[in-house]
Amino acid sequence: MIKQCVICLSLLGFGTSAAQAEEGPLITARHMSKWEELAVKEAKKRYPLAQVLVKQKVWDRKRKDEAVKQYHLTLREGSKEFGVFVTISFDPHSQKVNKIAILEEYQ
Repeated sequence: MIKQCVICLSLLGFGTSAAQAEEGPLITARHMSKWEELAVKEAKKRYPLAQVLVKQKVWDRKRKDEAVKQYHLTLREGSKEFGVFVTISFDPHSQKVNKIAILEEYQ
C-alpha cells in the first residue's frame, strides 16, 4: 500500500513539473503590424495620458495608387473610456504615408 502511494505521488510530481515546463508564460504579446503600431503611436500623440485597452482593424482597401487601413482603438484616460478611429492612407508601393485621420467615436 505504501509502495503504491509513493509511486502515485512520484508520477504526479513528474507529470506536473513536465506540464509546467512546457507551459511558459500564460499571457503572450501579440505582434503588431507596422500600420497598427503607427495607429497606436498617432493616437498616443493626440491623447498622451491615455492607455490603449483594445486595438482592432476595422477594414482595409487597396487600390493601384492608394491603400487605406482603419483601426478602432479603445482608450482610457483617467476614468473616461472612449473609442477612436484611426485611418491611415498610404502609397502601397513606397509605403509612404499620405494622410492620417483620427476621429473620436461619437457617444
